[in-house]
Amino acid sequence: MNVAAIVQARMGSTRLPGKVMKKIMGKPILWHLVNRLKKSKFIHKTIIATTTDKKDDAIEEFVNKYNLGIYRGSEDDIVDRFYNAARKYNTDVIVRVWGDCPLIDPEIVDNTLEKFLSYKADYANNFNPPTFPVGMNVEIYSFNTLERIWKETNDPFFREYPFEYIYGSQNSFKTVYVKNDRDLSDIHLTVDYIEDFELITKIFMKLYSKHRVFNMENILDLIDKHPDLRDINKGLKRNIEYTKELNERLRLIEKNKHLNKNKRED
Repeated sequence: MNVAAIVQARMGSTRLPGKVMKKIMGKPILWHLVNRLKKSKFIHKTIIATTTDKKDDAIEEFVNKYNLGIYRGSEDDIVDRFYNAARKYNTDVIVRVWGDCPLIDPEIVDNTLEKFLSYKADYANNFNPPTFPVGMNVEIYSFNTLERIWKETNDPFFREYPFEYIYGSQNSFKTVYVKNDRDLSDIHLTVDYIEDFELITKIFMKLYSKHRVFNMENILDLIDKHPDLRDINKGLKRNIEYTKELNERLRLIEKNKHLNKNKRED
């Protein structure tokens, strides 16, 4: 069974352009992410799924330097980008990781993978409901699941947020949701803003070693000892585009329900 991590990465971030190539301890964020994924017991290959935008040539240069896999495709159609990346590298199980999560914990990735494999699931994630720190998020698709979504829907919302298609498919997918033993979802360890970059840089400066990969518990211990770290990126707005699109979609659903009800009454 061929298990690959597919990392979603591009240079065109609205709030912090070029963030995946910003350097921490002399290495790009993307390097730290890939380096941590190498410690997984199950992942055979890491593939960077980026876009055809000229700005993302820098990501391709990085990929070539470190002999990683790459697929360049649509900026907005995430399903198409991931499906074609998986097909290009004959991937059976896709571990989706976001390129702005340089603190991803390979132990958490492997734990989610173990649950996915043991339950023979079609899909798994560890953020429904959210209990892990944001930045430890991982989701897993079988190739068949990704192919089903690719074939079954052209809806732009689902093509950008495929997990929403699975949530709405009324148990037609066998799903596994992994929870942490305590809710830490108010801790943000992604790089969305410059404040996030400052926080994560400080974490690396305290914990980074060439000889081992520090894990989530090490990070939590550090934050417990230095609670001021949490103030660095506190109160920033998160998931703005996703929340906006989801709310608009829910509004339209309610509007259609109301129109259909009026039609029946007429």
